[in-house]
Amino acid sequence: MADINTLDQGAKILQNVDVSSIVTGLALGIADAQERLDNNSVSQLIRLSETKVAGKSLLEFGFQPAFYAFEYADVSASIQLKMAIKEEVEVDFSLAVDYQNNTTFDKDFFNRLERNKSKSLSKSSKTQKDFALQAKASKKISINESSFNAHEEEGSISKIKTAEEKIRDESKEIRVESIIDDETALTQTTNTNNVFIRKHDGYVVIVEPEINTQAIALLKMEQNYSATAVAINLNAKTNPGPDTFDKIDDFEQTLENAITGNDDADPGTTEKVIGINSLGIHRKVSSSITTTPYVFYFDWDKYKLIDFTYSQSVATNSLILEDVKLLAKALKNDSTLNITITGYTDGSGNSSDANNTYNEKLGTNRATSLMEEIKNHAGKDISSQVTIVTKGEQLAQGSSAKDASIRKVTVEFNTNSLFDYIYFEAGNISTGASTPNSNTSDSFVMKTATSTLTTRPDIIFIYGGNTVTFSDGSSTDLSATSLTQSQHYLHDFYIERYNDAYYLLHEEAYVNYFVHSKESKELDVEVDNVASAEMNKDTTKVYVGETQNDLSKLKQNSKDFEGDRSLAISGSLDVRYARQFGVSVEGNASVSARMISVPPPTGLENYIESLTGNSTSGN
Repeated sequence: MADINTLDQGAKILQNVDVSSIVTGLALGIADAQERLDNNSVSQLIRLSETKVAGKSLLEFGFQPAFYAFEYADVSASIQLKMAIKEEVEVDFSLAVDYQNNTTFDKDFFNRLERNKSKSLSKSSKTQKDFALQAKASKKISINESSFNAHEEEGSISKIKTAEEKIRDESKEIRVESIIDDETALTQTTNTNNVFIRKHDGYVVIVEPEINTQAIALLKMEQNYSATAVAINLNAKTNPGPDTFDKIDDFEQTLENAITGNDDADPGTTEKVIGINSLGIHRKVSSSITTTPYVFYFDWDKYKLIDFTYSQSVATNSLILEDVKLLAKALKNDSTLNITITGYTDGSGNSSDANNTYNEKLGTNRATSLMEEIKNHAGKDISSQVTIVTKGEQLAQGSSAKDASIRKVTVEFNTNSLFDYIYFEAGNISTGASTPNSNTSDSFVMKTATSTLTTRPDIIFIYGGNTVTFSDGSSTDLSATSLTQSQHYLHDFYIERYNDAYYLLHEEAYVNYFVHSKESKELDVEVDNVASAEMNKDTTKVYVGETQNDLSKLKQNSKDFEGDRSLAISGSLDVRYARQFGVSVEGNASVSARMISVPPPTGLENYIESLTGNSTSGN
């Protein structure tokens, strides 16, 4: 079927089917069955005649063999060939045909839908339902008993996140995944003043450079601590000399020394000295150094958008936004640093292979999501320094319980990247900071003076061939052209600030919602109180696919939306004979019949009557 491209090719397949052999085989089966029945009756007759009681055969005592015959038989053979000229789009066939006159949902839409679905987690679930609408479309959506107004929010993230929260039902095992369908090209993303612009998950993501009110620096140190102190300069003062601290003993003691050495004794200055190494992020809290391990937690069935509030609700010693920014600084400024991010899930769901596959991919997506968050704050692509690993539900150890403590990602420094780092902000640190010439293994990989940038830079990019400009003006300007507002709409984009980055969603972009469950169930969708089956498919702006599960999956090619939307060849043959027995086989052929008891042959009746003197006929 993979090489069929025309209607004629499909018709030739039907013409080459040998229907006569199918019918002949079934008819011979009926004849063979009748022969077996007749032979059985004759065998009975012989036994009755040979068995003697008091010198007489059982026939003489009135025993008779039973004879059977088929009252009628019906042999049917049907051949049906349905052909869809297809590439790779997996869409429900019957519903796709319904949209054939809708200019909104064209060939390209279904091509993109198939690509997005192939990336989604829903394909590993038993039941799937998908619908799509534009970001600017606000519709009342009902899924089974749950109703909500989709896309009422102005924020680019809230618009989709709220819809997901309304659809997802943990108690009923209803899950949802959204994928933004926007393949519009984003070009000329290079801006002055280190503005970072990229396209990610359908959003235009913009990260403005930090405006440093104080000097900052990042020191990289080899883990070669000893009892011999090595002085490290925090600045280049000449009178009376530079402020220093000693690298000595171990990392914790060295960090303590750095904190003391960087204190400029000015109560108006808030200094930061934070350690970064393979064990985590190290800060001085009260009188001791505390360590935050590289662990981040995810809510049930989620992986998109790093939610620090949720993670902190699971464990207060999990990563916070500042920690991720510090790790991003280390990766950005030290290309030799390589890390591994590992994603985990709990074991909720069933014990099937499909569920294991689902959780393996979910673990991968969670690890990737943290990498993308780090990438935002690095302001560059650090993917080559990151290895993504999934261990799925490994930590569940066979349990199917929902367990927030193991829905997480972890970060490890690779064995070739076992360095320690100290981040300095404000205090005595300056761009004059240095390490001894004799200590070539340690160095400041980043030193930045107080920022000369006093206003946020204009942000310019080209989206789909059109130049888009956001003029931020001063840092306090919340004018109509500013990006700095939390949620608003501007230049055909919905905008929202999230984790210190701006996410822009174009109003024309479609949002695909893949609703799914690991259980077999019906998912009914209504749009503005109209059932999807009753929607006017010619005019609707909301696409709703049919529920797909193990019993109903059809493939359809995007080419079916050009000209004649569906092509089907069907041929059938129904040949009726006189006899058939009571068995039916679903498939290309079937046989059915009724079998009845009939009198013995007339000659046999006369012979038995001569032996017994009695008639075998009934009254």
